[in-house]
Amino acid sequence: MTSPQKGGSSVQMTQMMETCSSILPATQLKIASAFWAGASADSYQPTNLQPHAEYYVQQCRAAYHALRSSLPVTKHDDILLVVQKIKEGLQRHEIIDNCDSLAGNIRANSKIEKSEMLGKTLDLVASLLLMVDVGKPPVDRIWTGRSYRCWDEGDVYSFTACIFPVQISARNERVQLSDDFNARNLSVIAGLKVELTNNLLDHLEVVDFRGHTTVMIFHHASFLKNQEHPLFPAGFVEETLQTLALLFPQNSWYNESIKWYEKHLKPGLADADSNVLDCGQLIMRDINEYRYWNVKLLRLKELFDSAKPRTMRQWWNDRREGTQWYGLWVAVGFTVFFGLVQSIEGAIQVYKAYHPETGTDL
Repeated sequence: MTSPQKGGSSVQMTQMMETCSSILPATQLKIASAFWAGASADSYQPTNLQPHAEYYVQQCRAAYHALRSSLPVTKHDDILLVVQKIKEGLQRHEIIDNCDSLAGNIRANSKIEKSEMLGKTLDLVASLLLMVDVGKPPVDRIWTGRSYRCWDEGDVYSFTACIFPVQISARNERVQLSDDFNARNLSVIAGLKVELTNNLLDHLEVVDFRGHTTVMIFHHASFLKNQEHPLFPAGFVEETLQTLALLFPQNSWYNESIKWYEKHLKPGLADADSNVLDCGQLIMRDINEYRYWNVKLLRLKELFDSAKPRTMRQWWNDRREGTQWYGLWVAVGFTVFFGLVQSIEGAIQVYKAYHPETGTDL
């Protein structure tokens, strides 16, 4: 941890530490209530806030360094002030005008204009609120492949409706989502690389990078479950939770999914949310029931169905065609058995050739 410097820099570093340091449980609850509570805030009882708290700190630190230590929201209350204006439904320019008091936190020697700084601050707060990458990333940031959307005008409700539109495939295919179509099998059977993301824009996105076909899965189930204020379009949160119930099912694949998640996805993930394994039963089995994720789910299902096993491990795990699977391994079993019998017979013949039987004439 960097030590505070002398003079004004010491004050700036001390202020920065609140939004960029670990958040206590009581403060996590305060933030969650201000972010997502419905009309009855007093009865709001969110669960598992730590994953979002990790995300919150990560985003604030990234913004702090991107803005060259001139982040105007130096305290949690500064962020909550902006959130209040956002939830009131003010237009983007109105929010910036109403948050002009934050301009006093901008360093006098900042090379970034005040209006631009406040705009980037609003983008940060919107990102924390929605778990969406809002605003164009700095040009000097290493390419991460993460999607982003620019909020240029309007209120937050029109913004979320724009970035998460209803998208239904024109083919209108009657596709049923079977139990074996899940995150584990996308990796183990179809050979896709599965990566967890904290950017809701990238949920179910399939990308090809360095020769690997990768599917991104938004894993912050607790964030979705804690939504009471209607920040997103009607039915969007519930549908997104159903996609997680599909990919991390609570059926015969449950134990296998847990072991696979714990071994391959959770390690090294600071904001891991284990509630992704507890999203309830899958109700939406017809792909046409999905209004927001229909197109992405259809593409993912096609990749899964068209994937052919290439390794022995994939052959062993691929039980999509049960009769063929059993027939294959019965054939393999007989092949191994008869091969073993022939090997034994051959060994006996060789032994007899080198050790001929000798008899004694009486």
